[in-house]
Amino acid sequence: MQIQVITGEMATGKTRRLRAIEAAHLGQGEEVSLIHADAYAVSGLLRIMEVRVHTGQRTLLVDDCTRQQIDAVLEWQSAVEEDELFKELDVYLVRKVS
Repeated sequence: MQIQVITGEMATGKTRRLRAIEAAHLGQGEEVSLIHADAYAVSGLLRIMEVRVHTGQRTLLVDDCTRQQIDAVLEWQSAVEEDELFKELDVYLVRKVS
């Protein structure tokens, strides 16, 4: 699993970069969709990410993540690193400006 955290101040194009990544993957015929982290508590975000992985998505795009959500995803990465299901997973996290 590879995780990329996209950070920056408000109005720096973070979500636009995430949408460009989404368009590139969709253009290659990959199934990908945007997860809005602000709709989930930390545990709920991890659950929806696991659901997406188990349905075959190999790229997860997550917008508006809190620092706690990012930390939890990094811990989740450590917990599943030996699981083959997660080996080819790419995760893009956009940090919410506080």
